[in-house]
Amino acid sequence: MPKQNVPNSPLKNGNNPKTIARYLAHVRGPNPARFRVGDCVTFAKMDGQNWPLLILDIRGNDFDVICYDGNPHLVRLTRSDLDALRVIKIDEFGCEGVDMYRRLVGLDIEGESA
Repeated sequence: MPKQNVPNSPLKNGNNPKTIARYLAHVRGPNPARFRVGDCVTFAKMDGQNWPLLILDIRGNDFDVICYDGNPHLVRLTRSDLDALRVIKIDEFGCEGVDMYRRLVGLDIEGESA
């Protein structure tokens, strides 16, 4: 069996209390908004399938998103709908793309359905 590069004893520099304290300060510090306009959110469901959605507008606790199956479909979700998802990836979508999809699904500049 080939030799693996796994140490036989604990690392000398591992579990450094100062490093751990700095890391915890970042974890427990203020966070940006979880979801933003232009986020392309991929979430997983129990059947193992991954589903994408693109956030086009946020008004308080209401989100205008699109699902896409070759055509964009406007769906209105609440913050609790999104918070309940098992999010596996968030990518940023450019402003031009968001504006294009807003026009395609009939959202005007103020975020109201046309």
